Amino acid sequence: MTWQERIIVDGHDRDLWLGARRQVIGASDAAKFAKASSVDKYLAAKLAPSTFTGNAFTEQGHRWEPMMLAYAGIPQNVALVHSPDEPGFAATPDGLRVNADGRLTLAECKAKHGKVVDGPSTAEWRQLAWQFEVLPEADEIEFLWCELVKNDRDEWDLRDAHHGIPHRIVITRGHPKIVAARALIVPIATDVLARLRVALTYERRAA
Repeated sequence: MTWQERIIVDGHDRDLWLGARRQVIGASDAAKFAKASSVDKYLAAKLAPSTFTGNAFTEQGHRWEPMMLAYAGIPQNVALVHSPDEPGFAATPDGLRVNADGRLTLAECKAKHGKVVDGPSTAEWRQLAWQFEVLPEADEIEFLWCELVKNDRDEWDLRDAHHGIPHRIVITRGHPKIVAARALIVPIATDVLARLRVALTYERRAA
């Protein structure tokens, strides 16, 4: 089954995307999976009603993401795609490019507010590892980030020290941090998903 055949929702209807996203383990869920002993906590967070509609930081992410993707030459992606091995494992990479050999290059974009970083955080490594888990067609992910600082108008702008160009590193499937992160998060995700399915079944029966 190709990745196109594994698209759960194309992402153009936000409510449909959110509904589908609640029934699967996504990359932002996997980013939080740090300890096998915290499965109950991860399940509770997954089932909790979401009231988050965005803030100034997420607005900046939406503002800068198209520029970062254009810089890398990777089309934006909003589709939720599931794994070929487990339909309950899914991800929505920020960008997705089909290469000449048919393999995929993914992109993950981050807006860093008031800080200088040299690459992904620990949680972001787990997020990237999850995308590799869901999309075996991908051999690399371009991790792109903008470092933002407040200008004299109290607005977020690109840090001048980098001449207005996004930071960009290519992370491969075999990177040691990816391998270690996948070994950690996949067993946790398997446990959380099994419990999630039971909980959603009870939820539907009670409705």
